[in-house]
Formats: sequence, structure tokens, C-alpha cells
Amino acid sequence: MKFKFLIVSLLIFATSFAQKKPDKELFALYDKKCHQFIKKRQLDSTKIYINKIDELLDKLNDSTYYYKAELIKGTLLTLKSDYDNSMKKLLKATQFFKIQNDLPNYYSGTYHIGVCYYYVNRRKDAQVKMNEVVRNAQYVPQQMKINALSNLGAVEMELGMLNNKPKLIKNSKINLRKAITLNLKHKSYAYVTSNYSLLAEAYNQLGDKPTALKLLDSAVYYSKLSKDYNSEAFALIKKSHILTVKKQYKNALKSINKAISIYDKGKHIPTKIYAFIEKKKLLVAMKNYKDANAISDSIYNLSIKNYDKRFADGISEMTVKYKTAEKERKILEQRADIAEKGLLLQKKNYQIFGFVGLLLLLGVFGYFFYKQQQLKQQQLVKENQLKIALREIETQNKLQEQRLRISRDLHDNIGAQLSFIISSIDNLKFLIQDPNPKLKDKLTYISSFTTATIHQLRDTIWAMNKNELTIEDLHSRILSFLENAKKANNNKVNIQLEFNVKSKDITFTSIKGINIFRVVQEAINNALKYANAKSINISIQEKNQELIFKILDDGNGFDIQKVNLGNGLRNMKDRIVEIDGKLNISSNNNGTIIQIICNKNTTNKA
Repeated sequence: MKFKFLIVSLLIFATSFAQKKPDKELFALYDKKCHQFIKKRQLDSTKIYINKIDELLDKLNDSTYYYKAELIKGTLLTLKSDYDNSMKKLLKATQFFKIQNDLPNYYSGTYHIGVCYYYVNRRKDAQVKMNEVVRNAQYVPQQMKINALSNLGAVEMELGMLNNKPKLIKNSKINLRKAITLNLKHKSYAYVTSNYSLLAEAYNQLGDKPTALKLLDSAVYYSKLSKDYNSEAFALIKKSHILTVKKQYKNALKSINKAISIYDKGKHIPTKIYAFIEKKKLLVAMKNYKDANAISDSIYNLSIKNYDKRFADGISEMTVKYKTAEKERKILEQRADIAEKGLLLQKKNYQIFGFVGLLLLLGVFGYFFYKQQQLKQQQLVKENQLKIALREIETQNKLQEQRLRISRDLHDNIGAQLSFIISSIDNLKFLIQDPNPKLKDKLTYISSFTTATIHQLRDTIWAMNKNELTIEDLHSRILSFLENAKKANNNKVNIQLEFNVKSKDITFTSIKGINIFRVVQEAINNALKYANAKSINISIQEKNQELIFKILDDGNGFDIQKVNLGNGLRNMKDRIVEIDGKLNISSNNNGTIIQIICNKNTTNKA
């Protein structure tokens, strides 16, 4: 009896093991796919395989696989710039693997935590984590080991520059050369390009510009080999900068023009702006002020073109899709109407035939047939209504997906690139030895302009991510803007907001909401910049059927009859007219009052 029980138990265990093995193999396959897509930054594809992994976790019922999945999710969140949630997942997972003494997964998690630290500007913590991975490289994949060396070199160089510690920059040279050797061995030329550019910057910081130029030539060579044209252009920009410092203006101009021509082919506008900034500095050094001023206009126009084109293209595409869906809906309605009229005509014909023939028999038959046709008619109408409803839902979903795609595009590409420009300009200001205050003031102006553009970009993304905005959303956004305005003015101006709206169900379309926010923002900015106001009072009030936004300041004011409308005031009027509202402006020597009045019952209608 005991022997039979043992045999049955073994069979059950073997069956269970045989069922779980394919699930583990699937997990390994999905895990590999996730890392491949993460490497290519194909985030949507990564998400698909993460969902497949989630379906397997209940079947596997194993904590190790759960925390492996958490490592992947944390890495994906880092790429999406959701650093808080990314760090939570990565820390929990690495703590689990540390307790389990699972060193390969522990050091893999440590590497990704280091990357996350770097993105949130915790450079010292990133250095510690990358050092830990490098010291225990035997537990991680070969490419992760090489990347850790490269990242450690980059972090050490930045820390050395920021803290004026040449020793750290020398350490970075050692680690970057190790990374180059290993990447060349494995023919990872795309990584080699980045390594050479970083190493060149390290030599440049230590004053060895000839070596830096040779290394940048190597970066250009390997970028061509890997067909990474953006990296080639970036290395050429760095080369032009060093040549400018060495006053080799002719070669510097040749290098920067070649970089710009590469960006012309690729239409990579944000980095092209960076190239134009470097070219302007070169022309100023050459005392070619006329061409330098012309480039300032090019930089501004490229910045506006980059933003407007991406935004306008997305909206245009959504509009075309919406109009197409609207036409299809009308065609379906016409078909339903024709079908209904046809069925009514058939009904009358059958009634006539019924009266001509055998009244009773044909009457019964006609009644039966009429009922049948009536049922078909009802089914046809319902089917058409269902098709119309489904098409409308599909159109709305596509519109929302398009808005989200555009906002992700704006955030991940343009936002990151503008942040990179600001960081580069700040580094340039730190590195430039020229005491010319005009140059530094110009750099400060470009940095401030780019920062303002990022804030405007975030406001637009905020509006695009929602189908509609509530009055509370708008109130919170205005409050956030006021807090930033106070900090920017060191609390020198007394800014107050009064919110007296009892109806909490007031909503706005995203277009109307962002228009009102922009006008309020412009009015406050004008009071801060031009009016020399000591206090600004903003009120949001509900009065009968009207919603009133009022901005009052005690500044210098202006004579509306004598002053021509500038672009700012004209844009304010155009925005409010666009949403069927009213804009009232009154001003005297004691200050200015601006009122925005709109019907609260129509703010959510397109």
C-alpha cells in the first residue's frame, strides 16, 4: 500500500514538473525579448512582453520569477522617466536577490539602480553602484560589464569637472580605455563611438587638446562604421569646439559645417540647434558678427519650427481621421434611411396584394410577412446604430492614442533634448574662460529661453493627455504656475489667488482649458516683466452662468488708446475669441485689470 502511494506521488510530482518546465522556458524567452527591446528603446514592444510575463507569474508561483519581472519593469520605468516608481521596484527586487544570495540578479539590479541614480542627478550614488558592478563583473553579462565601465568613466569625469578634481578625470580615462578595448574586441562599434567621445572630453578637460582631437577622429571613424550619423555629427561639433579654443578657425568652421550638413540630411532639429550654437560661438571668435547674428535667428526659427511642426502634424492627422469617420457615419445613416423607406414601400405593396386575392388567407400571410420585415428592419437599424457607435468609439480611442503618442514624443524626445541643451550651455558657461560678460549673458538668455520652452511644453502635454479638464485641474495648474513665479521673483511681488467656484462639475475641452491658462499666464508674466507691480491678485469666480477670471495688478499701467496691441495682447484676444469668450482690459497709472469671461455651460463643447 505504501509503495503504491509513493508511485502515485512521484507521478503527480513528475506531471507537475513537466507542466512548469515550458512556463519557465517561456519566461526566459520573454525576458530575453524584453531586454532586446529595451536596448533598442522600443518601449511599447517591451510592454507587450511584460504583459505576457505577468500572465505566466500566477502559473509559476515563484518569488524569484516575480522579482525578475520587477527588475524588467523598473528598467522600463526608468526609460519612461518615472524614476520614483522605477527606484521602488528596483530596490525591492535587489533586496530580495541579496537575501537569496542570487548574485547575478542582484548585481544586474544594482546596475539598473546606478542608471536610475544618474538620471536623477545623484552622480555620487551612481558612481558607487557602477563601481560595485565593475568589482563583481563575473556575475553579470559581458555587455553589462562593459557598459558599467563606460558609465563609471562618464560619471567620474562629470564629478571631476563639477568638483574640480583632476584625479577623478584621470580615473575616468582608465575605465573608458578598458571599455573601448572590450567593445572593439566584441565589435560593438556603436558603443565604441560613445566611448571615444567621452574619452576625448576627459583629455580636453585635462588640457591635452591634441590627443582629444585624435580621439574625436576615432569617434568619427567608428560612427561611420556603425552608420551612427548622429554620433558622427556630435563628435564633429566637439572637434569644432576644441579647434575654436585653439584658434584654428578654418578647420573648426569646416568641422561644424560638416556636422550641420549631416543634421540637414537627417532632419534632427534639436541637435542641429546645438550645432548652430557652437557655430555662432565660432563666428563670434572670428569677429564675424553679422553671420553670428543671422545664426541667432536660425536657432530661434529652428526651435519654433521643431515644436510647431510636430504638434501641427499630429493635430492635422487627428483632424483628417475624425472627418473621415464623420463622413462614414453620415453614409451609414443615409443607407439606414433608404433601407427604412424601402421596407415601408414593400409593406404597402403586400397590403394591396392581400386585398386583391383571397382576403383572409392573403391577409394572414401579409400580416406574418409584415411582422417579419418589421423585425428585419429593426435589426438593420440597430446594426447600423451599433456600427456608428463603434466607429465613433474607435475614432475617439484613436484620437486619444494619437494625443498620448504626441505627448510621449514631446516629452521623451524634445523635452529630453531641450534639457540636454540647457545642461550643455551650463557646462559651457562653467568651462568658458573668456571674461566677456556679453557672451555669458547671451548663453544665460538662451538657457532661460529653453527653460521657459520646457515649461510651456509641459503645460501643453498636460492638456493633451486629457480629453477634458475640470475646473479643479485648471485651478491646480494656475497655483503651480504662481508658485514658480514667486520663486523666480524671490517673493518680491505679493501674488494672491482667490478661488470662489461652488460648481465642481465645470469642465473644459483641452483646447479651451489650455487657452484660458495661457491667457492667465501671459497676463501675470506681463505684470511681472513690464508693470513693476508690487502685488498681483488673481480671482476665479462663478457668477450666474458666467465664469470670470480676473487679474489685477498695482503696476504702472498703460494707455490702451495710445498703445498699439503687441503680439502678446493680440494673442490673448485671439485665444479668448477662439473659445467664444470675452476679454476686457482696463488700465491707468494705478494698475491694470484683465477679465476673461466665458459661459460655464459651453466650456466643454468643441
